[in-house]
Amino acid sequence: MGFWCRNVAIAIVTGLLAVAFFFLFLGAPSHEKKREANSSLQGPDASTESPRSEGTSSEPTKNGLSTPPDFNVELAKLSDPNLSIKSRIGVALEIGEKGGVELWRTALTMMLPMNIREALLESIGNSGRSEASEFLKGYLGDPEQGMRRASIRGLAATGREEDAQIIGSLMGKQGLAIEESTEVALALGGSRAPNATTILLQAYSKADRSELVQCLILGLAQRPFGETEGFFQQMMADSATGSDRKKEVLSALGQFDSVKEDFFAPYLHSPDPEVRSGAYLGLGVLTEGNPGPRLLMALQSESDPQVRLSLYEALGMKSSGDPWAMNRIALGEKEPIPRILAAKAVARSLQGREPTDAAVVEFGRVWAPEMARLAIEGSNTEGLQAVSALRIRKSPEVREALRQIASQSQDTTVKAAAQKALLGMEKPTGAQ
Repeated sequence: MGFWCRNVAIAIVTGLLAVAFFFLFLGAPSHEKKREANSSLQGPDASTESPRSEGTSSEPTKNGLSTPPDFNVELAKLSDPNLSIKSRIGVALEIGEKGGVELWRTALTMMLPMNIREALLESIGNSGRSEASEFLKGYLGDPEQGMRRASIRGLAATGREEDAQIIGSLMGKQGLAIEESTEVALALGGSRAPNATTILLQAYSKADRSELVQCLILGLAQRPFGETEGFFQQMMADSATGSDRKKEVLSALGQFDSVKEDFFAPYLHSPDPEVRSGAYLGLGVLTEGNPGPRLLMALQSESDPQVRLSLYEALGMKSSGDPWAMNRIALGEKEPIPRILAAKAVARSLQGREPTDAAVVEFGRVWAPEMARLAIEGSNTEGLQAVSALRIRKSPEVREALRQIASQSQDTTVKAAAQKALLGMEKPTGAQ
């Protein structure tokens, strides 16, 4: 699972903090490229495709510029129930970024689904218009929390220091819902405003609620690492920082582009097993570099059973580069969960290898039937993990294992997962 994406922010603020820090996002649709990468509270109608792919009217001219859209046509599209929600959101973004105050006001008074209204309001922050800030500030007191949060994101998107300061001041507001405080932290984390990091650091020093601290750490993790590296190093060195928080911080930092592999090196040898686990998980989600060989080396000397699980999880995401070494380690695991996670790491190590490669053949011979057995005989968790391990490879043996799980498992969730995995394996044998 992922770490520190907006959907897990809800879990954080409700006290369900766990290793799953990858995907932490909070609730409203986001349409900026960076916020898609960190992904968030996509609504039920949201799509991973750009909403601009259909339903907008701007077209390139000979000089490469776009002609102004006909906003009467756009307003009609905005309210057209025959268009898909994705198309209508694309229209809302067009209006927000290229319209003006009167058009914004007209569009927002129309009877529209909430996610379209929120998308429009947020996109106003990208318009570049001087009047955008005042317009957006008018919605900070809106009775709908979704609209308040959209206005926060819009103000952060303007990149203006004054707007960043305004939304930053909200975090100290008495009675502000934790969802809105989290929205402020996330919005400032992705803002172009030069003072955004300073605002987050100041808010962190004053925060007196553990859930708000978590939100601020999330926001800071999204800032340019050159601005926050000292903060995180100090946090890791501080004896007052709990082991679980250190683990969460390390787990989260790996997914941000500016964090490099060497940052985690000192924590791989920490006497604190929670810190080691966090460092391994952070390397597992690293966006750049090749930490697999380093993780495999750590696995060969790591003795703590729980930390080994973190290592297996990381190696299930990053190839060790040595499938035979990984295979030998996996064969030594006797308990179901470690054995399944180790097998997944074996499968990941086979990335890029031909179907005729000896290590690939060995995986099909040994691990495909073993995963089928463990999925059919084991618990729900074991079954889902086994299916996840099998999904990495596409081979006749893997497909046969998934068919067995789909037909023989008594767990409906595991059965459905196997069926879904089979549907995703339509490519010719050996395609990877």
